[in-house]
Amino acid sequence: YFTEFPTVYIGFLPFRVDLSNVLDLHAFDSLSGISLQKKLQHVPTTQPHLDQSIITVTFEVRGNAKEESLNVFIQNLLWEKNVRNKDDDYMEVIRLKGLVSIKDKPKQVIVQGVHELYDLEETPLSWNDDTERTNRLVLIGRNLDKEILTQLFIATVMETEKRWTTHFKEDQVCP
Repeated sequence: YFTEFPTVYIGFLPFRVDLSNVLDLHAFDSLSGISLQKKLQHVPTTQPHLDQSIITVTFEVRGNAKEESLNVFIQNLLWEKNVRNKDDDYMEVIRLKGLVSIKDKPKQVIVQGVHELYDLEETPLSWNDDTERTNRLVLIGRNLDKEILTQLFIATVMETEKRWTTHFKEDQVCP
């Protein structure tokens, strides 16, 4: 039978969870009445988790990214795991989500990633011609550095490679 707040076990500790806080949120549903852009604005820019080594980083960058450059940015974070923070630790991205603007695409694109898997999906919503396109990303993981991630994404949008060389080296891969 179901209870109003089922017991969820995290490690060996039981917790009561109101499932309405985690299920059926329509976070990426364009028909929910609230745009994803507005929903993402309510996510704190840096937020600690139960596991203190995991943090959430949120940032926003104006402009359009080439799809190929965006894929390289995401693949270096999720697949290659070769992006480093200021302490020279590898940034480990556990979860990635956001709304991005891809050059030459009139529709808004949702990016979602879990560990090494990610997907770019066009939404039915078009960018308004009278507004500047904005990319908003939320990353959850370990050793994340908001400033470096923002600068790398700006380099992705502006299609410059020189900012990558400071915190990224092709021949270095996370062990």
